[in-house]
Amino acid sequence: MNSRNPSLLWGGLTVTMDGTRRVIRDAGVVIDGQRIAAVGKADDLSSKYPDAHVIDVSGKLLIPGLIDAHNHPAHFLTKGFLDDMEASRRWKTRLYPFELSVSDDETYWGALATFAEMIKSGTTTVADPGNLHPDAVARAARDIGVRVLLAPAVSDIDDPVRPWGRRDPNVLVAENERLFRSWNGQANGRIRVCMGLWSTTSVSDDLVRLVVKTAERLDTGIHGHLAAKPLDNEVALAQHGCRAVAWYHKLGALNERFLAAHMGAVDAVDVDLALRSGVRIVHCASASMFGAFGCISHGRFPELIDGGATVGLGTDAASISRFLDMAREMYLAACAHKDARMNAELIGAHKAMEMATIDGARALWWDSEIGSIEVGKKADLTVVCMDGLEWQPYPAANPVANFVYSSGGHRVETVFVDGRCLLRDGVLQTVEEHYLRDQVFRAAESATGRAGFVRNSVWPVV
Repeated sequence: MNSRNPSLLWGGLTVTMDGTRRVIRDAGVVIDGQRIAAVGKADDLSSKYPDAHVIDVSGKLLIPGLIDAHNHPAHFLTKGFLDDMEASRRWKTRLYPFELSVSDDETYWGALATFAEMIKSGTTTVADPGNLHPDAVARAARDIGVRVLLAPAVSDIDDPVRPWGRRDPNVLVAENERLFRSWNGQANGRIRVCMGLWSTTSVSDDLVRLVVKTAERLDTGIHGHLAAKPLDNEVALAQHGCRAVAWYHKLGALNERFLAAHMGAVDAVDVDLALRSGVRIVHCASASMFGAFGCISHGRFPELIDGGATVGLGTDAASISRFLDMAREMYLAACAHKDARMNAELIGAHKAMEMATIDGARALWWDSEIGSIEVGKKADLTVVCMDGLEWQPYPAANPVANFVYSSGGHRVETVFVDGRCLLRDGVLQTVEEHYLRDQVFRAAESATGRAGFVRNSVWPVV
């Protein structure tokens, strides 16, 4: 959509997610190059931009591109091999063998499939916390057109379920910095790179301190798993004499540069440390419910949100949530804590929408560019059809709640990133879907076969 003349998305019901959370009926949004040039009433903008290419989105919902703040893209290839399996067992028998066996090329196709599925349900930005082939993920993001915050898998000691073996912290950080130098700012700024820290169970004091120091020097963030489940605290108490959150706080890692995924195994003291430190947090509700982490039943996300923490949402992986639809993720975040606390007024659809847009952008240190539909921001936009029965009888009366509670990513029609159309009328524009399916099947067969996986059906197939 980076044509010589600007484009005008005309007539949509637009949820801006700006500072006042305006919802504009019969709205117009002007895209000029990669950025949003104007937001207002469609008729007013038609007269101001008479030469604009008009894209009629009347009767449709226009929202900011959704942000998946924690996802392992390569694990698209393990989809179906992790179902209904206890978390530590699936790590030992599935995730860890796969990560050691998957190739650079296979990682590329898994990531490309992840990004394609995300685009088709309205996601435009994703944060990857790491794998052994991060350059392949960067190439996939570059080729398909999504926005990505990338980190490598950084761990230097064995943990109970992921025995990588001892590695030199200086070598790991040097490789992370190489990734930063190679990819940060590439693809017209769509690719950013931060530091990685895999988890408190697999990193040493020396590595944490070195990563923190390097992140400060490079002026970037750190993405890692923190307090995902009780085992993280058990290991931290045994090895460091304190809980996981407190250990990172003691080492100087718990601050506004840190993006902490999961954060479900926390107590009141941990919550206080998180709120005082300014740490960014990603809630992966679906991964917790699928893998029985306890982030819903025992987590303190309502307290973190009420305390003002920046909390985004993540799907974790196609195999770990079993879907990549951020609308479904929003539904779980909006509703699950209501049931766990028996309080129907917790979180809700509108807060969940914030978590998937402007709060997600803030969690990724990207809110000056994305997360809302405002003049000067990047033109990352998602168009949703509202004519389905699930939107009726009042599709425009409460569009955010209708989208989160009743509809979903299956109604996404068109997606823009940087003003470029990646999905038009439900059809991917930057990759041929049938070819992608063939390549993904080939990559999954080779990677999972090499890892020793066997496809079994729970019930007999005759």
